[in-house]
Amino acid sequence: MALAGGARVRLAAYGLADAERQVEKEVAAAWPGAAVEVTDVARTESAGRIVEEFAVRYRVRGSLTVEAADAVEARRAALRMLRERFEGTRHAHIAWDPE
Repeated sequence: MALAGGARVRLAAYGLADAERQVEKEVAAAWPGAAVEVTDVARTESAGRIVEEFAVRYRVRGSLTVEAADAVEARRAALRMLRERFEGTRHAHIAWDPE
C-alpha cells in the first residue's frame, strides 16, 4: 500500500542542514525505506545563536505491506500502522494525502 503525506515541525538545530538531516533521520527511524523530501526550512527567530529553532516542512512517501480484504481496508490498516509508528514523536501529526 503506497502512502504519502506532509507535515511541518519545529526543532532546535545547529543550522539549516542539521535541521533537514534531523527530520530525515527521525522519519526514517519510524518508517524505514520511506522517502523524505524537505520542501522548506526556515529560522523561527531572527537572533543568531549556536543552536537555533527551525520550522521544517516536508513530504514523505513510501509503501507498507498489509493484508486486507480490499483496497479501502488496506489503506486503513496502513494508516493505523503508521500512526502507531509515529506516535510520541514530533512527526505524529503528518497529514496523509487522500487516496
